[in-house]
Amino acid sequence: MSAHRSEALTLRTYPYSESHKIVVFLTRDFGKVRGVAYRAKKTAARFGSSLEPLTYLKLTFSRKEHQDLSVIQSCETLEAFSTERITWETSLYLSYFAELLNEFSKEEEESEKLFRLALAVLEASRTASVELLARYFELWLLQLEGVLPEFEERLPGKLAAKSRRIMKLHPAELVSLSLSPEEAERLDRLCGELVEYHLEKQLKARKMLKQLL
Repeated sequence: MSAHRSEALTLRTYPYSESHKIVVFLTRDFGKVRGVAYRAKKTAARFGSSLEPLTYLKLTFSRKEHQDLSVIQSCETLEAFSTERITWETSLYLSYFAELLNEFSKEEEESEKLFRLALAVLEASRTASVELLARYFELWLLQLEGVLPEFEERLPGKLAAKSRRIMKLHPAELVSLSLSPEEAERLDRLCGELVEYHLEKQLKARKMLKQLL
């Protein structure tokens, strides 16, 4: 059983018997990794808050060849985005970001670009409009998948130009850009349609955002 180490973001957890958890990570070097965190429910000190969604950490795991689930050996927390003092609205959006990453990431596939994008968006969530960050994140996820259409095909000229500018900015620079309520609604609707069409499903966190905000 070989051991691996990589930077990672925790995406979600599932219960696994009375004592353990199955954890899904996005890693910088190995793509999506699913592993068993033994005794995670019984011995909280072993993993601390590292299994909370969108925790940035150093992950050590081992896995036998042709085995679906890895064994999580250790998690060293570097930054915990979802456990910071954030607004209820930001918390909802972070849940959506975690679901997006879970759906767009792939197992056994190098994910340097996706990982850097995720970190940049999460760091910018402290200062930039989280709603505009969501549009930025959705557009770039679609671009990385190669399924983002030309903006002029789906948006009026002025909004198409703004959308291109959104993608050219670093996430932290989005504070310099704003959309009218009508533009924000139009771009939100387009991004939702494109994401759902590509994934062939409606994301639960996005549906919750629409219901609660």
